[in-house]
Amino acid sequence: MQLSAITLTILLNQAAIQQAAIEQTPDASNQTVERIEVRASGLGRDVIEMAGPVTVLSGDELTLRGESSIGETLKFEPGVHGNYFGPVASSPVIRGLDGARVQVVHNGMGTGDVSREGPDHTITADALTAQQIEILRGPATLLYGSGAIGGVINVVDNRIPRSVQAWPETVVQARYNTAAGERALSFAHDSSMNSWAVHADGYLRDSNDYRVPNYTNEEGASSSRLNNSWSEHTNFNLGTSYVAERGFVGVSYGYIASEYGLPEGPALEPDDDGEFINLNQRRVALAAEYRPILPIWERVNADIAYTDYDHAEIDDGVPETEFTSRAIELRTSGTYVLPQGWRGIIGYHGFSRDYQALGEEAFTPNTDTDSHAVFWLQERQFGAVKGEIGARYERLTQRAEAVTDALGVRDIDDPFNLFSWSLGAVYQLSPSHQLTASFSRAERAPAANELYANGVHIGTRSYEIGTAYRVNSDGQIISDASLSKIERANNLDLGVRGQYADFSYQVNLFYNQIEDFAYLRNLGFELQGLPAYQYTQQDVTLHGAEASLTWRFSANQQVQLMGDVIRARIDRVDSGERNLPRIPPHRLGAEYRYTAQQWVATLGVHQFASQQRVAENETPTSSYHLVEASVQYDFQWLGSDMMWFAKLHNASNQLAFVHSSFIKEDAPLPGRNLTLGIQARF
Repeated sequence: MQLSAITLTILLNQAAIQQAAIEQTPDASNQTVERIEVRASGLGRDVIEMAGPVTVLSGDELTLRGESSIGETLKFEPGVHGNYFGPVASSPVIRGLDGARVQVVHNGMGTGDVSREGPDHTITADALTAQQIEILRGPATLLYGSGAIGGVINVVDNRIPRSVQAWPETVVQARYNTAAGERALSFAHDSSMNSWAVHADGYLRDSNDYRVPNYTNEEGASSSRLNNSWSEHTNFNLGTSYVAERGFVGVSYGYIASEYGLPEGPALEPDDDGEFINLNQRRVALAAEYRPILPIWERVNADIAYTDYDHAEIDDGVPETEFTSRAIELRTSGTYVLPQGWRGIIGYHGFSRDYQALGEEAFTPNTDTDSHAVFWLQERQFGAVKGEIGARYERLTQRAEAVTDALGVRDIDDPFNLFSWSLGAVYQLSPSHQLTASFSRAERAPAANELYANGVHIGTRSYEIGTAYRVNSDGQIISDASLSKIERANNLDLGVRGQYADFSYQVNLFYNQIEDFAYLRNLGFELQGLPAYQYTQQDVTLHGAEASLTWRFSANQQVQLMGDVIRARIDRVDSGERNLPRIPPHRLGAEYRYTAQQWVATLGVHQFASQQRVAENETPTSSYHLVEASVQYDFQWLGSDMMWFAKLHNASNQLAFVHSSFIKEDAPLPGRNLTLGIQARF
């Protein structure tokens, strides 16, 4: 994998923590392992049963980590970065892959938004009302389709209750931060009456432009604010279920209304309101589970979600572009147990979406997407080894209307036949130590914007061209369907994890060779006054490592260390370009935690290296460090469980630019920022 011994030594000895699933006591003989179910696994596995690397955030840890976007919430997890487009539109980057390759799902079903079509589009799933967030690194295409070729983020809540509550419970949280004057209020309520369970949740959040360390962009303009980074959000969800002895059936309705600015750098004129997005989403979901009295079938599940999404990009009070997406998704599955210890899941996954981009600055054509897939996953214990095998066949069709090029206008129908499979194993070295290995062959069809984009994308300040076009030397853009190919990823994951006395650890190595990888390449010239980028397909190799270590050196003190590194290169070089663009740099982190009765305090630092391995027409990014601290106090008040917390971000007020961002020079990370919050559970 061409990882140097020095790099591996650093990762193994200074790596970052994933305390995920291990509770320790000073007496090693009394150690217990907390069983955390990974809902995204499909088979209801615990974290320690997974052959691939998994992280789960929940409870107080999720409350303290929670930010205004999924990308910012998860950006300190090993192997996970953010493609920062301001604090609201920051999506996860997993092992150098983002966009259409990282599937964000809500209770296992797609979010139905257009966040995969552009880095300036926010993800509608939110951390404020989530119960847990699951991160599956590496291909998870078997259950979730080709959009999960790089990984899955599953946001779990109780929107459709699966069981009745013994007594009603309500959680209310309020928080405020100083960098943007952000104010947020959220609630979640669960109650039951006989066999009926009811859930409601929602939040209000608004913020001003973020303060940043004073900086100057390439045009010489300076600012100490991230101009046009304000936001306003409203969210409400209501769900109910009928719960019987052998299953449940439930329904939920959710509504989101958001407005948020698109950061435009310090050159924004004082009297210019800047471009902003007005977003609305309505979502209806149904879920059912039946546990039959049969010797083979363990349970049968069905999920349906319909999402009606639209957002308008508004400039000077005028909607210049509108994106709409109406999507329906269906997943049915049956979990079975066979003789000789085989256990598995088999199912059908269907998806249909009507996507439209309207207005003068619409850079993609209207596209209908239809997908039908069958999947199968099976596992069995062989002594100290648990093995798994799975496969998925998917028929996906993209139908684009009025595709325009230099030769005219035409409709295009692109069908793709996709087959993915995987093998995995967990070897129990001892009761407390495991070796893991998995290999997958995953296929992905390029997304609609990767295929057919041809126009100005204001959000990324570029002219985007899809893979399905040929750009001639005279600047003519001509459609050529033969240029669009299926991506095929061969991914190998090796890992070791466990605990010994007061230590817990996890180390993962990965090697991912992708054929016909579609990436957005800077062509080095301008079209309509903006830099021209084209989705270009090349064979690439991505490899790297992630590691985490926890040392509990006294009853109330521990140190957590983490690190990750990734290298991404083009295999066959047709020009001077060898490195893939916007690949995160390597990173090291450390956190000290002190616990005393009702208090928990942490102090941590993350060092992001400079990124000098850049693509053609891409600029290097300087190194930076982020110092974080938090304090938490748990207490009782009027019969309620209360938690007060404070978080200090970027304590040293470091000027930091994110290499994986399209607008890194104009959008530094927020400066010193204090978040204060209180949560009541009653």
